[in-house]
Amino acid sequence: MNTQVSTAPIPDACTQPGTILQGTYRIVAPLAEGGCGEVYLADHMRLPGQFAIKVLHRTLTRNAEVLSRFRQEAEITSSLRHPHIVQVLDFNVTEQGSPYLVMELLQGKSLATRIAEAGALPPHTAVDIVHQIAQALHAAHARGIVHRDLKPDNVILLSGDGVEDFVKVLDFGISQASWRPRLTEGAHIAGTPQYMAPEQACGLRDAIEPRTDQFSLAAIAYTLLTGREPFIADDPIAVLYQVVHTEPKPPSAIAPALGAGIDAVIMRGLAKQPVDRFPDVLTFAGALRQAVASEMETPPIERALVHTPMSVYAPAPVRTLAPLPLVDFEPQTLQLVEPAGQPSPAGVETRRMIRRMRPKLYRTRRRIAVLAVAGALTLTWRLSPTTRVAAQSVWHLARAEAHQLVDTHAP
Repeated sequence: MNTQVSTAPIPDACTQPGTILQGTYRIVAPLAEGGCGEVYLADHMRLPGQFAIKVLHRTLTRNAEVLSRFRQEAEITSSLRHPHIVQVLDFNVTEQGSPYLVMELLQGKSLATRIAEAGALPPHTAVDIVHQIAQALHAAHARGIVHRDLKPDNVILLSGDGVEDFVKVLDFGISQASWRPRLTEGAHIAGTPQYMAPEQACGLRDAIEPRTDQFSLAAIAYTLLTGREPFIADDPIAVLYQVVHTEPKPPSAIAPALGAGIDAVIMRGLAKQPVDRFPDVLTFAGALRQAVASEMETPPIERALVHTPMSVYAPAPVRTLAPLPLVDFEPQTLQLVEPAGQPSPAGVETRRMIRRMRPKLYRTRRRIAVLAVAGALTLTWRLSPTTRVAAQSVWHLARAEAHQLVDTHAP
């Protein structure tokens, strides 16, 4: 929250359409206005193409701190040559003494506008945006630069032929560079409360480090996935209190389609202590991409089953029929003797033995049962090839019983 109050800008002749700055840039029209300056569309006098020119308000040119920050933004941003960071091409002063910097022209919309229009974005789209922001921050962190004011308003999404949602990070005006003298902020807290890390909200400037930007990026990811900011209150002081003392709701509590894996990554990125966050922004973005891929590639019904007791969805037990207690053949007492030569088909030998048996033998229930089983399995043999092995075994048992009957009751 930048508490520096600026007065209304005074119209300056150097910003009127048609004005040429330092013989190179011709002002075409105003584009936007901020707390410290205005941005104008400009043509290059000698080369084709247009640029954005940010001019510091003339009323602020005597404010040493604001002037230093404006120059710092130019120096830091121009040193970062990265596709996802807005390029600063020149820095100069108008004839009236107003500093200005020349930037590449970004024809797109801010991430804040995208969220206001669409609300929560599809998870894969949100992850792509977060990963591009992380790449820009990683490039800055590698040069000892902490952005300190990362928020949706400072992210521009570009679209064009074959390109959609290409990220550009801008506004390094309050960034902190290890290789530059620290600017005095007095009692002011620089940043935006809803996306400010706890150490920054507490004014602990010595504790600000790259993982401070990670907290802001996690807050942006939270907003992209849920459509609302992680910390909401009626005034900035209440928001700062939540940032320091209160844990936000897990994203899945707002957007039930999100899973526990996404919750874990976001909440770690929003940890109150920097040491509890991911080692760097790229690790955070990679973990979020993996969590989203894992959650979104799992069908919703399967994600629901993960949280449901297995007993609810366990299949009904398979019912097996009890074995039919036909006859106890006492296999331990049987000795099967195969006739020499080529064995006859199953059942032939047994039927031959049946014909040799005397009629009075059929009064023995046990023997009749044996012969009945043999007859039933003979039919099974002919109808179902899959049961022939079992049928053949029963035939052999029946044949052994027939041999025993013939030998016992032989004349």
